[in-house]
Amino acid sequence: MRVATIFGIDIKIHFGWIFIFGLVAWSLSSDIGPLQHVRVSAGGRVALALVTALLFFASVVAHELSHSLVARSRGIPIKGITLFVFGGVSSLGGEPQTAAVEGWVALVGPLTSFALAAVFFAIGAALGLKTASGAASGYLALANGALGAFNLLPAYPLDGGRLFHALAWRRSGDILQATRSAVRVSRVVAIALMVYGALQTLVVGFGGGLWLIVIGWFLLEAGAAQGIQVQLASAIRGRTASHLMTPPPPPIPANATVAAAVDELIKRGARAAPVMLDSTLLGIVTFSDLAKLGAQSPGGAYVTSIMTRTQDLKAAAPGTGADELLKMLLEGSYHQIPVIDEVGNLVGFVTREGVLRRFAADVPSPQARSL
Repeated sequence: MRVATIFGIDIKIHFGWIFIFGLVAWSLSSDIGPLQHVRVSAGGRVALALVTALLFFASVVAHELSHSLVARSRGIPIKGITLFVFGGVSSLGGEPQTAAVEGWVALVGPLTSFALAAVFFAIGAALGLKTASGAASGYLALANGALGAFNLLPAYPLDGGRLFHALAWRRSGDILQATRSAVRVSRVVAIALMVYGALQTLVVGFGGGLWLIVIGWFLLEAGAAQGIQVQLASAIRGRTASHLMTPPPPPIPANATVAAAVDELIKRGARAAPVMLDSTLLGIVTFSDLAKLGAQSPGGAYVTSIMTRTQDLKAAAPGTGADELLKMLLEGSYHQIPVIDEVGNLVGFVTREGVLRRFAADVPSPQARSL
């Protein structure tokens, strides 16, 4: 859900964030929370807790916004910022092309958090840490300092993991080698957090280290996913649609019924097929187009009534780069992208399966296993 736009960047919140916001606000307003020594009425304590929680999450937005602004200044498109259960994430529309760019984009977030910690500490010291505003500022200083320090852990997708990757990339000059090193270190950090959380749970109680176990598991899964993503992007870099596409299946005639078209797709084991009138491409029909039938019988409707027409297709040219194709497949949730040449001929399909097959063929198995 989008809640604001700052510097042209959409700020969104995931539904799980609402639970975390409520949990933070409740902990701040409780008699055993960090603001327990503030002498205010019960209503005043709740109001103070809500304002403090909002300022903390505004600090998280500032942290992510710094990533986004630096990335955009280096030519990386920004899709937005999302607040979710584990904090926030900046969605970049591309990968940094150099180690220096990746390093600065990663480092600026913790630096922003440390700067905010210093500002809130100064405000708290000036107001007095025993006053309501001073205590809230002191908490925000501590929270921002902890946020900056935690994000420097060398684990994906934290800033420290990306910073470690940038340094390893700069040192070796090989992005794949750097990725393997970063994923290995990330795995160690994630497992260490989970082990520490389990030990804390045994000593303190069930809830003592449960959050650390959850975070460690999240980092473990995210690190593996990041490694595959970077390796995939590297494997297809420099490729175009003409390298990645597969030949189109035989066309379905325009006078075919939907039932006949479905039979042909099943027979060929294809997700999509071109619909042709003589030598003219009219459109593409896929299994998902069956939803357009409504109450009509498949045997009584022509395939042209449900196909996606050529002018409405999300298509690529043979020279479209692999990065753009991957973005089209993922962002549009498409299973295939038709490749149409300059004279309007369908020359192939770029499919998710085809990209993964190319990835598997280009990456040697020992390297894949090392991740």
